[in-house]
Amino acid sequence: MPAVSRVLVVGGGAAGLVAATTLRKRGVEVDIVEINDHLRPLGSGLTMMGPTLRALHTADEEALAACIAQGAGHDRMIFGDAEGNVLEDLTLPKAAGADLPAGFGIMRPLFWGLLAETAERHGASIELATTVEEITQHDDSVEVLLTNGDRRRYELVVGADGLHSKVRALVFPDAPEPYYSGQTVWRAVVPLPPEGIDYVSMYYGPRLKAGLNPVSDSQAYVFCVENALRRPRPPQEQWPELIQEALSDFSGLIGWARQQMTDPELIDCHPPQILLLDDPWYRGRVLLIGDAAHSTTPHLAMGAGIAIEDAVVLGEVIESEPTLEQALKRFMERRYERARLVVRNSEQLGDWEQDPTVPASEHARLTDESMAALAQPI
Repeated sequence: MPAVSRVLVVGGGAAGLVAATTLRKRGVEVDIVEINDHLRPLGSGLTMMGPTLRALHTADEEALAACIAQGAGHDRMIFGDAEGNVLEDLTLPKAAGADLPAGFGIMRPLFWGLLAETAERHGASIELATTVEEITQHDDSVEVLLTNGDRRRYELVVGADGLHSKVRALVFPDAPEPYYSGQTVWRAVVPLPPEGIDYVSMYYGPRLKAGLNPVSDSQAYVFCVENALRRPRPPQEQWPELIQEALSDFSGLIGWARQQMTDPELIDCHPPQILLLDDPWYRGRVLLIGDAAHSTTPHLAMGAGIAIEDAVVLGEVIESEPTLEQALKRFMERRYERARLVVRNSEQLGDWEQDPTVPASEHARLTDESMAALAQPI
């Protein structure tokens, strides 16, 4: 029997939706509340590696198959210079198995929609435009007041509500604040190049790093990581001009893609923030997962991956351990060091990008070492 029978998941992102799926498959009653009025976030492409595919396979094979069918797989990672010359060519470990790609790309709104459909297919209840207002813990339950006025009791509350988590603010008031990484990430959706690509790429210019990754059989997305003091987000109508100027040092594939970036609706920018809570991520009957506990920069393409892994491991320990306390302790034993590796190694890669004396070979080495470590079982 599962260690709990009724759970509230706060947050309808990747961590929350997959947590609901894994818990429902074990017979746990699950309600999801999501502060936004939709479950398909704005955004461009999302790149995920083999460990994420493995976690999705464990969570729900049908969801994985849908992602693979509608996204684009890859087995290699290219490191190059601003002219597009290849400096390093890594073969990525196939953590999910020999019959699946080493990683894949997909449009972010499509991916979130697939995860929501999967959670609902397994019987999770999803309430939009709703989140928690108050959390009161008791020995055998957690009482919550929701923003819609409802008061309810659960045996476990899972805070999967992201970087600016309301659950974290209520239950972990002494938690550190997220801090700015020192970079701004631009993303733009472009057509797949005429010659096609079957790899993820990173190109290092004199001022910044850029890459072009496939997300379907007709689309790719470009990202560029700009070293910049934190500044207000510029008006959307300026985004095509700003990203084209940022990429003006590049030729090759990035130079070609730069010319395609004319629609501000297909461009986004944000300054990544970093957070890693100390162990444990739970207090009493409240647990934080995903970005609420560990928010990382995108340098290893594992932010969504470790959030999904959190959800998979939560389902496993709730089923395998006799009590909630033992389940949460076991959860931390399996999750903390792995999340720390992703957060700290991603941060190191970002720091190196702000130092022009660090060669691309060092970036490739740390990326390769990180991917080998992450290919190990969770």
